[in-house]
Amino acid sequence: MSVTDSSRILPSPPYARGEADLRFVRTAPRHLVDRSAVAEVLITDWLRLGPDTFRLGAQWPRGHTFYAPIAGSWHDPLLAAESLRQASVLLGQTYYGVPADHRCDIAELDVDIVPGAVLLGSRPAEIRLDVSATDVRRQAGALTGLTLEADLLRGEVFAGAGRLALRVSPIGDGPNSPVEPGDFPTQPDPVPPPIVGRLDERDVVLGIPRSASARRGLEWELRIDPSHPVLFDHPTDQVPGMLLLEAARQATQAACAPYRVLPVELRSAFHAPVELDLRCRISATRLPVEDAGEDAVVRVTASQSGRLAFDSLVVASLCD
Repeated sequence: MSVTDSSRILPSPPYARGEADLRFVRTAPRHLVDRSAVAEVLITDWLRLGPDTFRLGAQWPRGHTFYAPIAGSWHDPLLAAESLRQASVLLGQTYYGVPADHRCDIAELDVDIVPGAVLLGSRPAEIRLDVSATDVRRQAGALTGLTLEADLLRGEVFAGAGRLALRVSPIGDGPNSPVEPGDFPTQPDPVPPPIVGRLDERDVVLGIPRSASARRGLEWELRIDPSHPVLFDHPTDQVPGMLLLEAARQATQAACAPYRVLPVELRSAFHAPVELDLRCRISATRLPVEDAGEDAVVRVTASQSGRLAFDSLVVASLCD
């Protein structure tokens, strides 16, 4: 994800404003969360409680064009991941001085959700993120990385937790320039949407493998659609992290078919950038369940040019 000109940052809410005084009546400025469309902004408000502690508000809609409810009953847990991603961009720019000529890349992202606390209600869910910044790293005074640890609360109910480790680096030349649409490789045909829990094939990020041997297993080719209005909200120079998380979710769904899955834990590591103009292989392995409270555990990996670029351990509840 890229950051924008810090000179455009609006004044942050007062340091000493009451801790419970979060507002959910409007969204944060879209440039502070690295979004182009206002409709994709989840963060509504933020407070600084201490030098490295913060409180943010996020609103999760009852319906979303991409992060739709799971089985008609639960908010999509990837809304928690996207809320944490947006929070990291906002806090980095507003309080840690991330400048316009630097980029922020996710190194690790973990999310746990409590299913009973993310059930759909009669109104959008108002989520409070209590965030602590740890492992704040600087070099020559410039931020090079930090880790955010967050508790998610819905009212006074604990709804989950998250952890995001961020790498910060200057934007260079050449490979950091957005890839032109004509440079993208030919995309494979999408997996049938119901197999990966989707209704529209445009939202399918797993493609049918080209080789017959790969088609017999849990292996796919990543589909990269630069015109997708959510996953590619704005031009970028590499595959967005949220696209890889969606691939992990869809691969888990395919591995657990015909059951519908609700991801309740994701443990994801982003080892290397996934380039837009090279093919990327997605593989899934369903692991033995060791905890009686777990329904399914799936490890999903993304490999490109023979190297591991991303892996995610997904624990899912079976809904159907």
